Amino acid sequence: MKFLIPTFLLFFAISWVSCQKDGEEISTEEENLALDPINRDSISFTLNEKNYSSKEMDGFGFANKQTNIKPYADPMSARVPAYITGGHWWYGEKDSLLFEQTFSFKSSEFTNITIGVSQKYASADLIKKDNLLVPYKNDTTFLVGPKDFATDNNLENKTHGVSLELNPILTTERLTTSIPALSILVRSQLDNHLQDDSYFHIINIDTLTNDALRVEARFEVNVYAEDGTAYRIKDGFVRFKTKLKQLDVK
Repeated sequence: MKFLIPTFLLFFAISWVSCQKDGEEISTEEENLALDPINRDSISFTLNEKNYSSKEMDGFGFANKQTNIKPYADPMSARVPAYITGGHWWYGEKDSLLFEQTFSFKSSEFTNITIGVSQKYASADLIKKDNLLVPYKNDTTFLVGPKDFATDNNLENKTHGVSLELNPILTTERLTTSIPALSILVRSQLDNHLQDDSYFHIINIDTLTNDALRVEARFEVNVYAEDGTAYRIKDGFVRFKTKLKQLDVK
């Protein structure tokens, strides 16, 4: 059974070059940061006693996801289900959504290294931009200090926060910090406590002249294969610049 992508999931991943508008220029500050090895986007970590790193972002994206998703025997009028599977219609809370920002890094050893950071918002605190509902007040996704983990990411979405996904080329496994699953019904026996001994700690946030944030964080987490096999990621560090300006969010 293939994993069923939520029908309400509005997601696009676009590279830094392709997302620029006609005539739009990268600020001098951003150009300097991109060239400066100390400040450029990067990720590094140790997995199975081997060190990995990347200093080039591959793309970024935004998504709305329903939250606290539950099964219902009958469809709801004027509601779009997150999933239709197992003989049920699955819906999240009516008046709230998750807004997720994702950041992917290039690597010769992984087909995918992606960090997602989601935050729950009341729908009334979101505004429509480019087919997405995004925060139009202060974005509270990024604050210095510890972040929770989105441990049931793309399942019930009862949790929100950080998620990490890796796809090593040699093993072709999909490793994730969230509960591994082929669908919301076909999943491992792991529960939302699978990161109780882990941390993701934002250690620094700088506001750039274009109102983007440069975020730095350290982390140590468990990642799980689809069969539930656990691996430990240590000495994790990530630096990225937020991209909300691409949606013209003021």
